[in-house]
Amino acid sequence: KIIELLKSKASSSLGLKYIEELVPSSDYEEVKYMQQETSETQSILTKRGYVGLQGIHDIEDKVKRAGVGASLDPGSLIMIADTLRAARTLRNSLSGSDEEDFNYPIIQALTNALYTFRDIEDRIYTSIVGESEISDNASTTLKTIRRRIVQKNQSIRSKLNSIISSTTYQKYLQDNIISMRGDRFVIPVKAEYRSVVSGIVHDQSSSGATLFIEPMSIVEMNNELRKLKLDEQEEIERILSELSAMIGEISGELISNQEILGKLDFA
Repeated sequence: KIIELLKSKASSSLGLKYIEELVPSSDYEEVKYMQQETSETQSILTKRGYVGLQGIHDIEDKVKRAGVGASLDPGSLIMIADTLRAARTLRNSLSGSDEEDFNYPIIQALTNALYTFRDIEDRIYTSIVGESEISDNASTTLKTIRRRIVQKNQSIRSKLNSIISSTTYQKYLQDNIISMRGDRFVIPVKAEYRSVVSGIVHDQSSSGATLFIEPMSIVEMNNELRKLKLDEQEEIERILSELSAMIGEISGELISNQEILGKLDFA
């Protein structure tokens, strides 16, 4: 019953692990230590009203993968940054205090042992803006590539708009719209005018009345856009690999943090 009550209070799976392993003890020193730990944390909660344990994740598997050279996905890196921030916040708020009576040897010994890496934490948050999105600010190269992609998109659309709005082409088109097939820009051409519109057929409507054609005049521009998107993906992979290598270098410290964060959550 006590373990079930405790489980409902845990902030993370790290704390849950310690709760599930909890067994009664008949060792006097151990019981005394555990009671003191509980008294300290109860007193801290009474004084502070709140201890920030949000953002703690079980990142051990991810960290170990980075430690052997694997490249992590953006979501995993964000989880690591969140856990780093939680560790830093706890260390700052509990390690020391201006309050004269803020003296909690067991808890402060734990928080003092936490490693903090503000530079890596900040670098991840600067580079990643969501579970799967890399920020333009991740690198100057990425920002440049993305700017060129926008410009190329605009150039292609401008060229296609001039085609679909020209009186010459209008009778050949099913609709005056620009579509995408795969990653290529196309226009909907009536099937009977296939021989009149020079270009590459990428698709056709279910009725067969419409062909989606990439006009020859934009083929090279579409090729350039495709190349820019490949460059973008390559740069994203390089950034993720670089961030993962930074995590790999501190994998031992991060795994040590996991143990301490679990104990703090448990306490």
